[in-house]
Amino acid sequence: MNEKLLQFIWLHQYFTKSSLTTSQGDSLDIISPGILNLDQGPDFSSARIKINGQQWAGNIELHVNSSDWIRHGHNKDENYARVILHVVWLNDNPSDADLPVLELEPRVPSHLILNYDKWMMNRNFIPCEKNLHRMEKERLDSWLKWLASERLKKKSIEVMTLVKGLNMNWEQAFWQAIARCFGYRVNADAFERIAASLPINMLIRHSNNIVQLEALLLGQAGLLRTDNADEYPKMLHREYTFLKKKYKLERLQEPVHFLRMRPVNFPTIRLAQLAALIYENGNFFSKVLGAGDVQIIRSMFRVTANDYNQNRSGRPSDAFIENGSYLRLRSVQLGYTLPSDLTGRISISRARVFISAQNLFTITDYSGLDPEIGLPQQGNGARSVYASGIDIGTYPTSKFYTFGLNVTF
Repeated sequence: MNEKLLQFIWLHQYFTKSSLTTSQGDSLDIISPGILNLDQGPDFSSARIKINGQQWAGNIELHVNSSDWIRHGHNKDENYARVILHVVWLNDNPSDADLPVLELEPRVPSHLILNYDKWMMNRNFIPCEKNLHRMEKERLDSWLKWLASERLKKKSIEVMTLVKGLNMNWEQAFWQAIARCFGYRVNADAFERIAASLPINMLIRHSNNIVQLEALLLGQAGLLRTDNADEYPKMLHREYTFLKKKYKLERLQEPVHFLRMRPVNFPTIRLAQLAALIYENGNFFSKVLGAGDVQIIRSMFRVTANDYNQNRSGRPSDAFIENGSYLRLRSVQLGYTLPSDLTGRISISRARVFISAQNLFTITDYSGLDPEIGLPQQGNGARSVYASGIDIGTYPTSKFYTFGLNVTF
């Protein structure tokens, strides 16, 4: 057993889950295994479990042996302070009871370990997809329907758990669920907590003021800095300072993440879109309930961030600026004129053969396709001087070779 295989087993929940208990003897229910973390910190983030009926949300750390927790120094590392469950293959240190431990070795049949190892090394989207043809069509269809049913059941349980936790406040539950979706996988937990800290009834009171809506959402996310040079963020910060005092808001400590995201998915953009959703639709929960067509609901969610955030998402970054100096042989021609005594024999006064080349070579340290990027075109065909010096992937200059013969009679 190794940690990579253990991560694979935990991610896909390939173990017996009936009557789960921790090594300390407490009952355990796994609501969500979390999201595999490829960066620094615990192996899985945003996990949710129940221990003795009490729900916990946080991180999951995996080790082959439970003693690795101490050996790796996690007990002294603040990055592991939010670990709610230690999943191990073998609990070789049962005396350490500070953290709930789940031992998987007794719950994974030994004859399946080899299959799991093969599936893990498989690069297909579904590791066992090559074995699907062995199943009867009726059985496969039945299995797919069961999976769809289980997914809907899981979603309904999550929604009802949220609603019950909010004393059957469906409006607030809908708001928090929508915010979670807007956060995508990386910022889902943070967005849900932001929504939980801002009751939808309070936001609806400000639904006619997009600035105040953005100030509340971005402020609770900790994204309004006082040192910003632009006037618009400064105005948002002033609004948030006033509203925070008015509603006695506590700013959340849950960070939002920008790493490995396209600019259009930045949390600043997504929160601004949430603000636009409320600004354009007000009490959108009642509108969704009253919608007679799914297309009406879809149109409600076709919102964009305001001009400031939308334009900033498309601004080029200077993080990858390079020296674009280059030396290019633009054009060269080599020709030969045949001797007149030779051409005169065939009644030709002059004959010349030649070969020419354009853009024969370029000397540059630039890593892009072509250092001669020019001025990109706008939608109307005009050249945008504001995009000068920005490489947008324009097709590189081609090489041309020409062979010719000039004859004069």
